[in-house]
Amino acid sequence: MLSSPQNGFSADNHDELIARCTLHSRADILFQLRAIQKRKLLVNLDVQGSRQIVVTSVLGVNETNSTVILDSARGDALNHELLSGKGAEFIAQLDGVSISFSTGPVTLCTYEKLPALRISIPQSLVRLQRREHFRVPLPIANPVRCIVPSTSAEDPDPISTHIVDISCGGVALAETSGRVETEPGNILHDCRLLLPEADAVITSLEVRNTAQIRLQNGSFQTRLGCKFVDLPNDMAARLQRFVMEIERARRNSL
Repeated sequence: MLSSPQNGFSADNHDELIARCTLHSRADILFQLRAIQKRKLLVNLDVQGSRQIVVTSVLGVNETNSTVILDSARGDALNHELLSGKGAEFIAQLDGVSISFSTGPVTLCTYEKLPALRISIPQSLVRLQRREHFRVPLPIANPVRCIVPSTSAEDPDPISTHIVDISCGGVALAETSGRVETEPGNILHDCRLLLPEADAVITSLEVRNTAQIRLQNGSFQTRLGCKFVDLPNDMAARLQRFVMEIERARRNSL
């Protein structure tokens, strides 16, 4: 059964998942940060209260001073955003696993005679594997659309579906036209996820499962569980930002 805002999603289950994937051991946290540094992986800093995402990297991890040194942002405006005191969300991918934590205050420093950024080593971080990506339900009243290109020469107009829930690994779509190819394994190319207050995410989707849902008015709706295919890094960052904003709003409303 596909998840939906009415069933298949529980805030308690979500909080349990996050708790299970949260590391508190300082040794484990240092290991993750040093692995990111050693492999020179890109890090996204999602500035809270802003649409800015800063791409940086870990230059050093100082256990004695409990600090992490990051490469400075390219541009004074971005550095100003980071130094505003709002803090940011640190997001990186290590062996297909999402590593994230809230940075707290970001300050300027010098590293090897060059400008750099300094944050504190976190007390905890979330290590979320792809199979554990939590799904966030989206509102029915103001549906978020996913536009699926038509493959029919007789009916070439794009197909408008709405997103039931979303994660960093895939989406559940609902549609009533009967025009979407629902065979599991089918690839829906160049779909456009029209995220509010953000540029569209363009990606291919692999249909993993489908179900017919009978609505209260007696009509039927097709639900499709889909996985993102070869999602570009910039699109993945945009999507992760959107999911985290929804989750942040949910937590603030509790």
